[in-house]
Amino acid sequence: MVCGLTSCLGSGAAGGLFSSAVQFFAATQCLVGETWPKDSVLQNGSRYDFIIVGAGTAGSALAARLSEVANFSVLLLEAGGDPPIEAIIPAFRETLKASSVDWNFTSVENNITSQALKRGIEQQPRGKMLGGSGSLNHMVYARGFPSDYHEWASIAGETWNWTNVLKYFMKTEHMTDTNIVNNPELMVYHGRGGAIEVSGTNEVMFSIKKFLQAFEELGFKTVPDMTYPNSIGAGCFSHTIRNGERDSSLRALLNNANSTSLHILKDAFVTKIIIENGTAIGIEAVKDDEKFLFYADREVILSAGTFNTPKLLMLSGVGPSEHLRSLGIDVIADLPVGSNLHDHAMVLAFLVADNGTCVSDEAENSMEAIKYLYDRTGFLAKADNMAAYLPLSSSEPTVPEFALYPTCIPQFSPFRSGCLTLGLNEDLCTELHNLNQEYELVTIAAVLLKPKSRGKVELNSINPFDDPLIYAGTFSEEQDLDHFPRLIKMAWSIADTNYFRSKNARVIKPWVEACSNLTESAWIKCMSRAMVTSAWHSVGTAAMGTVVDGDLKVLGINGLRVVDASVMPKIIRGNTNAPVVMIAEIAADLIKEHYSVSRTGTNLNNMTIGNLTASSMPNISQPNINLADVIENNDMINSSLIEVEITNVELITTTDRLSDIDDTVNVA
Repeated sequence: MVCGLTSCLGSGAAGGLFSSAVQFFAATQCLVGETWPKDSVLQNGSRYDFIIVGAGTAGSALAARLSEVANFSVLLLEAGGDPPIEAIIPAFRETLKASSVDWNFTSVENNITSQALKRGIEQQPRGKMLGGSGSLNHMVYARGFPSDYHEWASIAGETWNWTNVLKYFMKTEHMTDTNIVNNPELMVYHGRGGAIEVSGTNEVMFSIKKFLQAFEELGFKTVPDMTYPNSIGAGCFSHTIRNGERDSSLRALLNNANSTSLHILKDAFVTKIIIENGTAIGIEAVKDDEKFLFYADREVILSAGTFNTPKLLMLSGVGPSEHLRSLGIDVIADLPVGSNLHDHAMVLAFLVADNGTCVSDEAENSMEAIKYLYDRTGFLAKADNMAAYLPLSSSEPTVPEFALYPTCIPQFSPFRSGCLTLGLNEDLCTELHNLNQEYELVTIAAVLLKPKSRGKVELNSINPFDDPLIYAGTFSEEQDLDHFPRLIKMAWSIADTNYFRSKNARVIKPWVEACSNLTESAWIKCMSRAMVTSAWHSVGTAAMGTVVDGDLKVLGINGLRVVDASVMPKIIRGNTNAPVVMIAEIAADLIKEHYSVSRTGTNLNNMTIGNLTASSMPNISQPNINLADVIENNDMINSSLIEVEITNVELITTTDRLSDIDDTVNVA
């Protein structure tokens, strides 16, 4: 029998109760959202101390930190608009790729690699909205490892060594993952009271439990903290999620910036940096088909990302002279902008298995929606990413060079659309879709974390609205490919572990015509070359040491800095979002120091004021310590060099958050 909602519920007490419940959950949909920053009303030709181009992960954090300085005026421009509701709910993270809030970048086909992908190109999703890619990524909290930052320091100076960058990771972090918080050994490397929550879950999905068991059988150590620098293995990541919603530099920092001197302009497409006599003095932008000029009295700062930052530099005359001249662009600074592009190289391995590991149905999905609307819990509130890290050799057992990322796909899932979004070709997506009608699919992303291969970004034309040309360069160094037979075989071996054997798991080898009639190792190398794609962590196109210095200033140009993933001289071993926040935090302090302004909001455990360090201060866990008294009574401080301005100075002891501390120390 088919009936309408009213007749099904009836008119009695039960019907009234259930009807009220339905209306309640319908109304709560309106509560899932955010009040995003409003567009400022700006006058064409107006001036600011700082102009920041791009309100992504770096730009949002940097603008918020600079706005802490009362006499700094900051203009932040973003080419996109407000994030949609899907950017808030963790489980909808995949739905934003290939949408209107994605730049939808792709690589240039080279007829050598990625030939099993659609049109032979790599997809490069990037967020075109407030928060940038931090509004559509997987919210994985990863930092890389100490050796990554030793490399940076050797290139760009000790600002970027592991000890220093760790302070900045901890400054922004509010760690609430109980697996880490309850472990003193792990908490040495984590912060409490920072702006961005880093959370975990005590309700690990059944499929994740089975993957962890499988990796244990294969000899991996299970680790509670995937960022711990002294041990690697298999484990669940912490995620930037707060109360069941995405947390990010946009939501945690920019949205909470309370300054009348911070101005934000959305849907504003920056087309050029204005450079006169070797100094960046402003930008040109287009909004609503109108051209705007804005001027910077101190600096223009590019936070437009690995692809748009080099594009904008080159359009403005900063880049490789031969390329710029070929397009008729006057060369202001001959720098290798756009070179050194590199990314984690990713190849997917596939298994099929009998049902029961990643069960999902419509009734369950409906209940999860109700849970989420009721109290922001359940599947929709989570991101259960996990990985297994592998070292290159036993000589460096705590330095990962490779990673395996497994995913369980239920039977009858809408896999085909995601497969095409990922960029796999029609035939392969159809093959996998057909298998998914009978089996669950297990995909294992096999990832090279430290590639030697390099690509480049170039201009497509002098039209600023044309996408840049992205030459991925994947496997341009053959030795990167040499590791994949070992890595893919390791991924396949999950099918031979106890649980997955009980599910009749078996390996699916995708048909790649060019790879037929080869031995297994040769086939894996051939298949990997044909199926390799980006892990969406591209970096390096305005690198420290070649394009910018250790203070992130563009070489040879005054008043111009770059603050985003493009400055990474070498990629870190892990997801890049948290390191980009760290870069922005360091940049904010570098700028404040340059203009003789205090560092604000720094965790006192890590603060150095003159010769006064945390070790020379009383234990900050003691209540009612007056910071002014501490400074006044410490004879290591030269009072003639330091002006102290304190507001709300009484430290509040708490085991949870220190966000109520408001201290400012002005260095003359």
